[in-house]
Amino acid sequence: MVSCQKINSNDKYVEGNIKITQKEFAETLSNLPPDVREKIIKDRAVFLSYIEWFIKISDQDKNFIFFPVDKARKLPENFNPSDLKDLDKEGFPVNKKGMQLRANTIAALKEMSSDAAANGIELLVSSAFRSYEYQKNLYNYYVGIHGKEETDKFSALPGASQHQLGTVIDFGSITLEFKDTPEGKWIKENGWKYGFSLSYPENYEKITGYNYEPWHYRYITKEGALVEKEFFNGLQYLFLNYLAEYMDFFRANVIADK
Repeated sequence: MVSCQKINSNDKYVEGNIKITQKEFAETLSNLPPDVREKIIKDRAVFLSYIEWFIKISDQDKNFIFFPVDKARKLPENFNPSDLKDLDKEGFPVNKKGMQLRANTIAALKEMSSDAAANGIELLVSSAFRSYEYQKNLYNYYVGIHGKEETDKFSALPGASQHQLGTVIDFGSITLEFKDTPEGKWIKENGWKYGFSLSYPENYEKITGYNYEPWHYRYITKEGALVEKEFFNGLQYLFLNYLAEYMDFFRANVIADK
C-alpha cells in the first residue's frame, strides 16, 4: 500500500492506486450514516483497497455482480447470466427440479453447504434464478390473488427481481418461521463468510420496499460481504447503493498499474 502524503484537503493523495483529495473522498461519504462514515474514515486505506478490487471484479464480470436491482433500478428484459448451471447436477437439497444459479454462486453454496452439514445443518434451496418472463408471470399471478398494492410488498416487478441475477437463493420454507429454524439461524450468523448477504432485513421495509425476508440471500462475493459487514452495518442496500453511486468516480481516479 502506498503511503498517504497530504498537505491540505485540496491536495491529491494516493491510497493504493486511487488518487483523490480528502474533500472528494469525504463527499462520497456524505450521505452515509455517521457511524458508517466513521468506520470508513478510520480504515480508509483498507476500504479503498477493497474499492479497487470491486472495480476490477465489476470490469471483469459483465453480469451485474454488484448492481443493486430494486424498484428504481431494473435489469434489462433480455438479461440472462452467461454462466448459469443446473442445480440438479450439483447434489444440493432442492425442493423442485430445474433450478439454476451462476457458477460463482454455486461454488460459494457448495462451500457453505459443506460447512453447514459439518454442523448438522442441511440447507434446502427453494428458489434460485428467475428469468424476466418467469418473474412477469409470477408477479401477475400474485396480483390476481392479492392485488397490486399488497403484491408490491413481497414480489418484484419483472426486471426488479434480484433472482434474475442468478446469484440469489431462497432457502428453506420461504416463510417468516425460517428465521427461528436451525438453518435460518446458521445462515444469518455465517452466510457472510461465504459471500451471502441478506437482502431484505427486518425493520428496513420502508427503505428496501419489501417485507422482511429471512430466507432471501444474495451472493456478493466474500469480499463484498465482508465490507458490507465491517463498514456498512451488514446492510446490503447501503453497501450496493454506495457502489452504484460512486464506482465510476473511483474508477476514473484509479492510477494505471506501472
